[in-house]
Amino acid sequence: MKTALIMLIGFLFAACADTAEETQKDSFAYFEQHLKADMTLENIRSTFGEPDNDIGSGIHIYQYILQDGTKIHIGFVDEILYARHVDANDQLIEILI
Repeated sequence: MKTALIMLIGFLFAACADTAEETQKDSFAYFEQHLKADMTLENIRSTFGEPDNDIGSGIHIYQYILQDGTKIHIGFVDEILYARHVDANDQLIEILI
């Protein structure tokens, strides 16, 4: 009985941790922590999900809209050219890469 209770509590903590991680994917802190200059397009999509938009013309510019209304723009051809954190008016807040 005691072992079953400990296992149940462990499963609950694991489920809560997965949910917390999922809700943070649309935060600047998540991008800041997980975005790496050597990522491929597939790495970007698997880490951050499908972008909200691809606003590029000639290159990919993935746009991720964050929970606070700001955005992440990731410019990519064969490698990441840049990653920028911009406000709702596309004004630069911070350069990530």
